[in-house]
Amino acid sequence: MNGLPRISIVTPSFNQGRYLAATLQSLVDQEYSNLEVIIQEGGSTDDSQEIARQFATTHPRLFSLYIEKDEGQADAINRGFRRASGEIMGFLNSDDLLEKGCLKRVAQEIDPDRQRYIVFGRSRFFGSDAAEQSRDHPWAYHSHFDQLAIWKREYNQIPQPSTFWHRSVWETCGELDTNILHAVDYDLFCRFSSRYRLHPVPEIWSYYRLHEDSKTVNKSHSDLIAECEEISRRYWGPWRSPLRWRCEVSLWLHRRSSRPEAVESLRLAEIKLMRRQYGFALLRGIIALWRSPTQVGSRLLFPFVATKGWKSLARKLRANEEFPDALCPKRWIGPYFETRLALPPNTKWIRATIEVPEPLRTQNTKTVLGFQGSIFADWIDEGTSKRIEAPIKSTECNEIAVTLCSDSYFVPLLTGENEDSRILSIRLISLQASR
Repeated sequence: MNGLPRISIVTPSFNQGRYLAATLQSLVDQEYSNLEVIIQEGGSTDDSQEIARQFATTHPRLFSLYIEKDEGQADAINRGFRRASGEIMGFLNSDDLLEKGCLKRVAQEIDPDRQRYIVFGRSRFFGSDAAEQSRDHPWAYHSHFDQLAIWKREYNQIPQPSTFWHRSVWETCGELDTNILHAVDYDLFCRFSSRYRLHPVPEIWSYYRLHEDSKTVNKSHSDLIAECEEISRRYWGPWRSPLRWRCEVSLWLHRRSSRPEAVESLRLAEIKLMRRQYGFALLRGIIALWRSPTQVGSRLLFPFVATKGWKSLARKLRANEEFPDALCPKRWIGPYFETRLALPPNTKWIRATIEVPEPLRTQNTKTVLGFQGSIFADWIDEGTSKRIEAPIKSTECNEIAVTLCSDSYFVPLLTGENEDSRILSIRLISLQASR
């Protein structure tokens, strides 16, 4: 097997026939010689069983098919891992895909000698929702507390299809909890995090499909976060534990900041700041700090420092926008925006096209594009939009960090346009690397 560690992937299958072939083909395309894929087929009534049989027959050394009734997704995955023999483990749902070649990178990254027992790459959303195309799943790990404090960000930051672990992790932490319906992966990663550090790898390893029948889409966001908060409590520890107190205080502050009077005081301060009435904004901000302590940084300090061009502070203070409100187009961005852009071979230019909303055009809003230590502001006006073309100094790396900073912003909720409470500046029509 060329010295490659054995990898076991479990794929639970139940009535996802229209996606299953693509999922299994993505495993074939790995061309990883020491891979076993265990398909746990739960008695599908569509064509899933036939598709799974075809792959098991065509690739008998790669796929093992087990058709048996189970108690749901978590039980199916547990059954598969009990049959697994791999040193490295992971599971791929029957509607997701792996990036070609990612398992070779996983084998390189997992290394118990370097204390790297769990690794995860990036994952990209795709599916029937055109607005979500090419948008990345949240991707971060900072600490065990940060993993538990899901109320601070309101999303799961570990992309499940891109996460893999050493067998000893599974043996130490135990199987999936079959009593959890939706957030089984969040529970598993909290358990992992209580004993091991998770290591992010900045590469696309999977594609996460969103569609009408997916469990993620069919459960409301608020219900899912409430379920995750209950799961998080399992890992806070006893009252004598500092972690327990830190979690209790953090959640209390979050709930205090979410009260109607806290939200109202924050809105009044935002209105004054947006009108650049800084004296009144300061007074209102002091009241908001008392009533809504967790929101002042992202709602008041962030837009102020971002419009002043203080990038380092803006980066630290900006609020997450992984689950933005749906009322504005998904390409709207705030006064400080940062992303990583892949660089194809022989890239020479970064090209961007933006649209400035009508309320900000009268303020002569200025936007600068920044990358590789340089900033560019020579936009070409094209009516309702503007575009810029900036040269790249070096293409030795595969991707670069790109920022867009604007000196004005608006909040649709405060301007009366709709109920969207995001801090917005411009609409990013396109951002691409070109030759």
